[in-house]
Amino acid sequence: MIIFRYLTRQILQAVLALSFILLVVAVLGRLMIYLAAASQGKLDPSVLLLLMAFRLPDFLQLILPLGLLLGILIAYGRMYAESEMTVLIACGLSTRRLLTLTVFSGVVVMLLVASLSLYLTPRSLIQTQRLLESQENLNEFDVMVPGLFQNFDRLRTTYAESVTPEGMRHVFMHEGSGDRIIVAETAVPYEDAEGRRFMVFRKGSMTEGVNGEGDYALTSFDEWGVSLPPRNLNFDIPLEERAMSNEDLWRAGQPLQLAELQWRVSLILLVPVVVLLAVPLSRVSPREGRFGKLVPAILLYLAYFGLLLLSRDLLVNGKLPPWLGLWWVHGVFLGVGLWLIGGWRGLQGND
Repeated sequence: MIIFRYLTRQILQAVLALSFILLVVAVLGRLMIYLAAASQGKLDPSVLLLLMAFRLPDFLQLILPLGLLLGILIAYGRMYAESEMTVLIACGLSTRRLLTLTVFSGVVVMLLVASLSLYLTPRSLIQTQRLLESQENLNEFDVMVPGLFQNFDRLRTTYAESVTPEGMRHVFMHEGSGDRIIVAETAVPYEDAEGRRFMVFRKGSMTEGVNGEGDYALTSFDEWGVSLPPRNLNFDIPLEERAMSNEDLWRAGQPLQLAELQWRVSLILLVPVVVLLAVPLSRVSPREGRFGKLVPAILLYLAYFGLLLLSRDLLVNGKLPPWLGLWWVHGVFLGVGLWLIGGWRGLQGND
């Protein structure tokens, strides 16, 4: 029991730390995309944190299997490199017992991935889709950030010193297509009955031809309306089948829906196969160091994950029958894992 707690703690601590690091990288990468969209007036900055919270289950279901692989490699690699594992084996810890103790950590991760893949991720993607679609109804007034130059659809740059419910104050707008600059005391978005959108500037001036050779025109106005193009939102909105329930996917029975269902199950099956791969690959000599097998293991995992993605695409396109689907990939790497286990047990010299 003491050895079981020790090994489990070593693995789960490593999995937790590595998964957190990978999650931070994934979140920052996606957040940069959303921040760029917010700076262009495509997203309301106030929804960014909520949007990232909805994407967490989707990230975690992909990160946890890789975190488990790396966690086992680093935890056991350290123990081999520092001869802790050699002492445990000399004291009677068999290879079969070590594998059995490691399976418990795999079961914990597998249950987490199952809850994420089968239930939490589809529901969170529905909320993500609704939130992104709600941004289509916003205008520039809703997404303006005071004191910040914002590039809307790369057609115009707008700045407002302050934004209040009554409108924007001390406004600057530069339109690249019309080569003009508008400066006004206030501006208010307006939409007519036909859905056309305008920005109405009040008490300001307009300069045209600013990039010319001194031949420009300056116009003062009390009120000036500028037509705004439709909002062009092009986000990674989840596809419909990704947000469907498992029962609906099964009842649909089409290649697209079956591929999504098999993908969800495959993320769960990925975990026990990863355990079979990681335990023998974690064996290193003191000269190799704790990271001696890290690169080969990652390459093997990338091949595994890449073949799953390829098989999913082939299934969607009807080039793979559903009965074969993604299952053959798990079968191949299960065989690789059993082969590695056999060689590892031979090297350990005990059962």
